[in-house]
Amino acid sequence: MTSSCPWHTNPTAVNRRPVPDRELILAMKAQANTFVLGTRKSNLALIQTGHVADDLRSLHNSPFPSQEGNEEEEGTPKDNGNGVIPYTFSIESMTTVGDRNQTTPLHLLSPYSSTQPAKSLWTDELEARLMNGHFDMLIHSLKDVPTVLKDGCEIGCMVKRHDPRDALVIKDGLPYKSLDELPDGSVVGTGSVRRVAQLKRAYPNLKFEDMRGNLNTRFSKLDNPESPFSALILAMSGLSRLGMAHRVVSALEAPVLMHAVGQGALAVEIRSDDIRTRNCLRGLGHWPTEWTCGAERGCLRVLEGGCSVPVGVESEIVELDENDLENLDGIEDPYKDEDEIPLKQDSPMLHFSGLIDIKPTTRPSTPTFSKNALPPLRKRFAKLTLSACVTATDGSKHVLYEPKSVLVRSYRQAEKFGEDVARQLRKMGASEILDEINRVRKERERQDLERAIQRSKALEEEKEKMGRVEGEKAEVIA
Repeated sequence: MTSSCPWHTNPTAVNRRPVPDRELILAMKAQANTFVLGTRKSNLALIQTGHVADDLRSLHNSPFPSQEGNEEEEGTPKDNGNGVIPYTFSIESMTTVGDRNQTTPLHLLSPYSSTQPAKSLWTDELEARLMNGHFDMLIHSLKDVPTVLKDGCEIGCMVKRHDPRDALVIKDGLPYKSLDELPDGSVVGTGSVRRVAQLKRAYPNLKFEDMRGNLNTRFSKLDNPESPFSALILAMSGLSRLGMAHRVVSALEAPVLMHAVGQGALAVEIRSDDIRTRNCLRGLGHWPTEWTCGAERGCLRVLEGGCSVPVGVESEIVELDENDLENLDGIEDPYKDEDEIPLKQDSPMLHFSGLIDIKPTTRPSTPTFSKNALPPLRKRFAKLTLSACVTATDGSKHVLYEPKSVLVRSYRQAEKFGEDVARQLRKMGASEILDEINRVRKERERQDLERAIQRSKALEEEKEKMGRVEGEKAEVIA
């Protein structure tokens, strides 16, 4: 595929020109309405990114079709005859560390550093290319995004969430329609420690084995007559986006299985100082998704969780009219008297979520973020419900918290509610579960380090034993 980015170079080329520095790249991009969307090189990631690119084209009335690699999307866009340069959105993908390691169970994947959760293995390399200016935005499954991003990066918006529940898929030819119908000892495949932890409590008679890989690989393993697997647990949203929803025999939800934080939602990550891309994303985000997922991610952040921590959530949001505030029966208002830090031009884009009016007569490309002025803001009120649980990996311990619904007026209040829920979970015993998980992970990392040291010593000893090569001759010294 020919790169849609005119300054992209082929690292395998013999006579390649150097990549311009970051400032030059950004200066070149500022002269055009061309945006490069980065994503992982998986079928699901590419399909999801294609949906976002299509939404952006529709939002900006772009005449270009969605297929990646079309000639119209190559190079600099041309004037459409009305004096307006159309917006173009191209897609580039890359394989990440998390994609390359398909054997290690997720809860044992080591982070790059003690401050980054294991799920950063899916975002680190993409973020590096975002920061150097090659990508303008990254499209992620939100559940794969760390709750603390790298300095200089932020989530610009989240598009409308799909069904966040998990789904049961049965081996082709088997008659079962639910987990309850599976015979004792049946093997269920999943790469999620959250799913295994919760399902072990409800179905101790079943066996749960790790299974990773892309969807086609998982289905091949499941449907192989020689395979021990009777069923898989997968995300409903991913199956739907890939056109595989017909394989779902039943949806799994609370109280049996609470879904993952951010599951079903897509996030658009940008550079924090990129006003051009901020303005491009205006009108793309779905504020109910952003507020509910903000609460879920606030909860996970306080629990210090990555994708490998068994945290399950359920959330719901209902918009309220200002007149509804006179009767808040059954709804608490814990943030009524709290003063939020005033919004500034450089405040995270999500802090404006739901507070910027998008009028039908206003083009989304009209600048709303500038160096000199804030976008016009409005008031918004919503009833937010969030339940969360933390479960031991063997299912032996389970902490569930289901607080009353609260009134929130912004993304930041929704996020704060999630943080408060997490603190209460810790008081109820979640800290003990998470501490044990961290202890096991650190022990595994210690063992990995010892094995690496032993392999290195063995290699050196083998070299000493066999001698060293001088020129083209080997001198045997033992």
